[in-house]
Amino acid sequence: MIRSRPWIAYLVILLVNFTVATAFAQRSDRDSWQQPEAIMDSLGIGLGMIVGEAGAGDGYFTFHLSARVGEKGKIYANDIDKRALKSLEDRCKREGVRNVTAVIGEVNDPLFPKRELDCVVMMMAFHDFEKPVEWMKNVIPSLKPGAFLAIIDQDPDKTKRDRGHFWTKEKVLTAMEKTEFVLVRLYTFLERDNIYVYKVK
Repeated sequence: MIRSRPWIAYLVILLVNFTVATAFAQRSDRDSWQQPEAIMDSLGIGLGMIVGEAGAGDGYFTFHLSARVGEKGKIYANDIDKRALKSLEDRCKREGVRNVTAVIGEVNDPLFPKRELDCVVMMMAFHDFEKPVEWMKNVIPSLKPGAFLAIIDQDPDKTKRDRGHFWTKEKVLTAMEKTEFVLVRLYTFLERDNIYVYKVK
């Protein structure tokens, strides 16, 4: 007869609880300086909007967007990282989130659906784009008339670190000058990031 080992089950429960608590604490800490609600307020993101999120990763900002647009809205979560999108989709299933669709893109094309998006947002992603000019050209057919594009990215001049990884404000602005977009607003109220809002020229 095999004896049960309740202490193993107990350790598993402790480990799961610790992992969940750690993940929640990390999200809460990021929320404190990232201020996702303030970002969405500044952009005017609201109920029923159709949003394309570029470089969604495993969904930190995706689920904030999902809650904001509600069940009548939709989020197209784009990335070139299939593993990250799989993690995002798994969380959607676990939490019963039905207004998020994962979109596997290409380096130079997000492959969003055509003429559907009220806006495109990029949370901490633009500095990693390999072909930003081509990407910007290929996202235009997905935008509705009057739609905007928002880049939310860390400013190394604010943090005084990661200058080799993140782009300065001047570098972002210079890169976007080569595209078919024009800057309409620039928000600098965040602790670490800037918010660049663009529309098609």
